[in-house]
Amino acid sequence: MLPSSLTTPFDQVNYCIGIIDKFRKELPTLRREKTNLEKQKEKLEGELVFWKEKYKNEKVRNKIYREKIGNLEEEIDRITKTNRRYSVALFDHGNFKSPDDKGDRKNKGGQTGHPDTNRESHEDYSSYERKRIYAKTCSKCGYKLSRTNSTRRKVLMDIVLNPEVVKMILESERQWCGKCRKEVTARDLRCLPFTEYGINTFMMTMILRFKCHSSFGNIAAVITISHGLKLSKSDISNILNQSRLYLKSRYNMLIENIRKGKVIYSDETGWQVNGQSAWMWIMTNEEETVYFAAESRGKGIAKELYGNSNAYSMHDGLASYQSSAKPDKHCYCWSHILRFAFEETVNEDDNSPAIFLRNELVRIYRIKGNHPEYSHMELKAVLKENLDKCLKATSDNTSFIHIQNRVKEQKTGLINSLLYTDDGTNNLAERDLRNMAIKKRISNGSNTFSGMETTAVIGSVMQTLGKKEENLMPVLQSYLRTGIGEKFHQYTHTVFYDSS
Repeated sequence: MLPSSLTTPFDQVNYCIGIIDKFRKELPTLRREKTNLEKQKEKLEGELVFWKEKYKNEKVRNKIYREKIGNLEEEIDRITKTNRRYSVALFDHGNFKSPDDKGDRKNKGGQTGHPDTNRESHEDYSSYERKRIYAKTCSKCGYKLSRTNSTRRKVLMDIVLNPEVVKMILESERQWCGKCRKEVTARDLRCLPFTEYGINTFMMTMILRFKCHSSFGNIAAVITISHGLKLSKSDISNILNQSRLYLKSRYNMLIENIRKGKVIYSDETGWQVNGQSAWMWIMTNEEETVYFAAESRGKGIAKELYGNSNAYSMHDGLASYQSSAKPDKHCYCWSHILRFAFEETVNEDDNSPAIFLRNELVRIYRIKGNHPEYSHMELKAVLKENLDKCLKATSDNTSFIHIQNRVKEQKTGLINSLLYTDDGTNNLAERDLRNMAIKKRISNGSNTFSGMETTAVIGSVMQTLGKKEENLMPVLQSYLRTGIGEKFHQYTHTVFYDSS
């Protein structure tokens, strides 16, 4: 709008021309500013794209870091539980005792579930040889001593060292059976096929290897020093390999006997075969033990061991055992689930619902021992009722949920373990497997898979013999002779020695 002071058209035109001249002079400046602003705009748009991309990348990285932080927190929690496991989960709980128990002292002597090793309590001293000894002179001053009626008794138990080797050339007559139409060659009872070493050497080697956990070198040294027979490591290896062949039938018999039993206790431990991973499995009961060499820890091995058995399968819950037996034939170890519960709750406070659930499981586990008057059906009903209560409880506590989920999966097996086993645990299998674990630590496994099988076969026979009260040496000798007779019939002939 023109100013009101411009009344004539001429003044108005001049005013407009002045304005136009003013804008014409400012136009180059405005154009330069516009160009600069456009350049700045392009630069800022480029920076905007950069920062948008960087923000997007940072957002993705933050998401990844948040996930890693969550995983690390879980790992820290798991490691914390594992590190405190032995001090809290295995010792501080006092063998899974209830919080109300006072922790009474153990009674003196052998504890429940362990063999009585107190020799004095059952030794028959009347069968011992008696000798009366005395001195004629004082060793200090040489004074002559007189005899007395007063005595001081001492029991002496020692071994006989006999570093003498039986060296003999046996000449067996080549006889002929007129009925069988076959040659008969008598064999000395101490002889074994294809070796000059006798049956006593075989037995001593197996005892040193599987009862004393000795290495091949130590076995050779002991036999050389104590018996005067020089053996090399390869000799020891050959003796054990031959022994496996003669004891294999006894080994197969042990497998069948265990399958026919009421409960099969199962477990497994890692093994090394020339540096490669393998597994030593075990199936056992109160009377027999069988070790089984396998290349894996898969369900096929568990199914092969269980076979056509109808026994209850006691194990630690490893997935490989799930398909080995019928669903109602599984028994889950209470020691494992209680240990899991204690490990899950090491970081929980006393008022945590997970602690309450853990203590409830301890109480349920102790019902059988606290109420021996319960019948089979009464105990089953009480256990089911108490476990159902634990499963109906609710909480958003992570440890509580983990424990409850495991109880839900193993409920039937946990009840079975208390109904059909003495203590509801797989402790028997773990105790029997301990010998193999020790042997693995000492020998670092086996050089060949065949050697691992030899360890399994002989170890099974020796471990089973160790459970029996009968004398080990005569029984082991009979096993060897039976196995030899099955493969070589000429070793079954009754032998007579020519006196000439």
